[in-house]
Amino acid sequence: MKKLKDMNKTIFYDNLIMTIHEIVENKKIVVENLRFKIIPIYENGKSFNGLDNQMRLIALSEKNVGDRLLTIEETVDLVACQSPFVPIWINISMNEIREGRMIFDFETSLRFRKPSLLRNQETGHPPFKAIL
Repeated sequence: MKKLKDMNKTIFYDNLIMTIHEIVENKKIVVENLRFKIIPIYENGKSFNGLDNQMRLIALSEKNVGDRLLTIEETVDLVACQSPFVPIWINISMNEIREGRMIFDFETSLRFRKPSLLRNQETGHPPFKAIL
């Protein structure tokens, strides 16, 4: 399997869309109706670097993401703001459909790594994994 060599906001967006399609399969999805609840996951026993701490304490802090429901553009801009460094893994799952919006849980590692180190390479859309 080929390791991912590059990451930018466009690749990150495309990989997220592929993951959403994997979850909802043949349903017609309208990108404007997608919302994401970002759920940062602190991994005990893992080593964090300066970038990880900056993202954890500022960008992905409870104060910043909390209970907000973000659009796909807001989610990509926030989580991929340090590309090519992005979270080492992200789990996406369907939460609910409310007021015509598809709401997804966006569970994310707080460890930001270069593309070749990302997990879920086998999905074809790293670092994302569809939780079905």
